[in-house]
Amino acid sequence: MKHSGDSQQDVSPDAIQASFIQHLRQGMTRKAALHLTIKQQVTAGELSYLAKLPPSRVLAARLAVSRDTVEQTYAQLEAEGYIARAVGRGSFVSYQQDTLIGRELLATDSTDQALLVERELSAHGRSLLIAAHAPHTRRSGSLTPSLPDLRLFPIDSWLQLERQAVRQGAEYLLGYADPQGLVELREEIIEYLRRERGVKAGTEQVIVVTSSQQALSLCTQVLFNPGDRVFVEEPGYQGAKKLVQSAGLIAQPIGVDPCGMDIDALINTEEGGRGVYITPSHHYPLGHSLSIERRLKLLAWAQREKAWILEDDYDSEFNYNGLTTAALQGLDQYQRTLYIGTFSKSLFPGLRIGFLIVPPQLIKPMVAAKQFQDGYTSALPQMTLFKFINEDFYAEHLRSMRKIYQARLEILHAAVHQYLAAWTQPRLPQGGLQLVCPLKDAATERRLIQAAAAQDMRVYGLIDFYTHSPSDGALVFGFAAYTPDEIVKFIKKLSCIFDSLPVPG
Repeated sequence: MKHSGDSQQDVSPDAIQASFIQHLRQGMTRKAALHLTIKQQVTAGELSYLAKLPPSRVLAARLAVSRDTVEQTYAQLEAEGYIARAVGRGSFVSYQQDTLIGRELLATDSTDQALLVERELSAHGRSLLIAAHAPHTRRSGSLTPSLPDLRLFPIDSWLQLERQAVRQGAEYLLGYADPQGLVELREEIIEYLRRERGVKAGTEQVIVVTSSQQALSLCTQVLFNPGDRVFVEEPGYQGAKKLVQSAGLIAQPIGVDPCGMDIDALINTEEGGRGVYITPSHHYPLGHSLSIERRLKLLAWAQREKAWILEDDYDSEFNYNGLTTAALQGLDQYQRTLYIGTFSKSLFPGLRIGFLIVPPQLIKPMVAAKQFQDGYTSALPQMTLFKFINEDFYAEHLRSMRKIYQARLEILHAAVHQYLAAWTQPRLPQGGLQLVCPLKDAATERRLIQAAAAQDMRVYGLIDFYTHSPSDGALVFGFAAYTPDEIVKFIKKLSCIFDSLPVPG
């Protein structure tokens, strides 16, 4: 790079060419290879903030591609927030990122050491480091969304069932297990999903995994090639977006409204896509359900384009009005939907058991991928979970937690209306483990979150669920993991902090 001024640098085409050629050798199209090259270099800090990219004509000549390919790539990167373009001035990196992003994962306090280790990583290793995100797991000083209350889990009953399982088959359960999962547990899972979620599948289509993240990881490995485009909800679950990106895929945001993901916008996207990650029953975090019209459109699109639908049904167990929306998978006559679920919220995250329901043609490749990834899921917790479900502990626990969580949601809703009414007056949702409290705009959200952070209080906002900066603003509160007293105390403390700020007109 050549320095021109204190902060702006001109990027040489040579800085882009080597990585571009490497991606081409992996079988990517020219456009996909160029997009991934620039995006990776920007997020890794190799192309610094305000660096000026080569003119499209110059870069096209150096890479032996058409100028249209470069122009379309620049336009896409601009839409995704990585670069900014100005007529008569050129294209500049607009993505601000610490070049040592993820260095906390390197477990060292030495900046020089972190830089050294980062340089020695493979391209894929750097992309994993860049995509790493902090999960929402903090409980103290926060009302964190989607955390279950682990204090109420019937641990004594669980341990009793675990001891029974060991006595009845210690050698079997302590050895190597079937990569697909214990058949007893898979039978219980599919029976429950048929009855409660309208899923249409057989036991042989169930694959036991360690988490919804592993299920999604298997999908990215088996179904997509580097550079493929996968549509994701905007706003939406950041863990899924980051995982898609870490696999070398393009996570293309699609807006969400009260009817769910905007399927028309997805269909009309010029570049097209090979898949979509979606939470159709209860959007995260807004709580919208994908309308039946949009469900049918999405299924027809997947069949027409031979694309895959990755349905994450992350918290369908917690519906408080008795009316549940059936799974999208049950409507899919084309076998294009993979259904993902987990016991992390209904039981406890440390269980590390989830499931993936796949079309018949994907059973063998998915089980093979699972076997290569981690061999198998431990048999003992699988057998304990089977007994927990089979002997009705699971159904009883869910009934109990629904009542408790619904009561806590109503307490939170009332507290927000009582103490934060000058800022927000949210509606009462009928399900889920978070309350979304709309604000006037994103600027208001930033002011409130910053004011709370100054008092060591972590407040979540829409920005935590967006790929880019949103124009709308909202606070997102969890309630499931907190007692009524903890909820009210937190909201009252926030009220005292917010009272010192001017309320927007």
